[in-house]
Amino acid sequence: RFRSSKLCSPRATPAEAASRANLNHDYQFKNFVVSSCTDLAFAAATAVADQPGTYYNPLFIHGGVGLGKTHLMHAIGFAIAEKNPQARICYLTAEQFMSELIFSIKQNTRPEFKLKYRNMDVLLVDDVAFLAGKESTQEEFFHTFNALHDARKQIVLTSDRSPKEITTLEERLRSRFEWGLIVDIQPPNLETRIAILERKIESHNIMIPDDVVQLIARHVTDNIRKLEGALVRLLAFASLMRQPITLD
Repeated sequence: RFRSSKLCSPRATPAEAASRANLNHDYQFKNFVVSSCTDLAFAAATAVADQPGTYYNPLFIHGGVGLGKTHLMHAIGFAIAEKNPQARICYLTAEQFMSELIFSIKQNTRPEFKLKYRNMDVLLVDDVAFLAGKESTQEEFFHTFNALHDARKQIVLTSDRSPKEITTLEERLRSRFEWGLIVDIQPPNLETRIAILERKIESHNIMIPDDVVQLIARHVTDNIRKLEGALVRLLAFASLMRQPITLD
């Protein structure tokens, strides 16, 4: 017995668990700027991460492109992996789910596909609006959802629309998306955009004048990815052209 225990595989570390779950290391709660536009979504996400499968199951986060839905989803996965590295966590997009389903049908490995996702402790699915109109994929996801929900496993979903607005989604699937908590994320206000830029600047340990930060924040208003992209382009220009960053 002693020898057998010595030969057991080592327990996974939080970092290994996050990597296995396909999580982005940059998307954690500590890197998320909370504002009045995101406070409910952030609070719900932290509650789910604290007690997965207990409250708000499923958690459905919707909002426009580049507002932080995916960030919160990854942050939930990271927080759970930190507390329980042995948890079976998986992040994927709805498109990836469909692609894997098609591959399993072609390879005659559908039982393995079903077992893979129905054995998860936490399933994080991005952009579920992609499922609309895809009957076979919706059918498979419906049964996967039921299996996980019945076993009190946590499900987190994101979409650019609320369940009611995904018009070509099957009613039985739409109703299940509405079982838990639905929260939305709104575009960040000016103060939040400035805070996001300042945090990004601090993380890179660089100096940018306040008036430049405010100029970027005033001109990029609807998308955090575009906001951060504008900052990256500015830094690249200053570095490549060897010019100081000024308002001009």
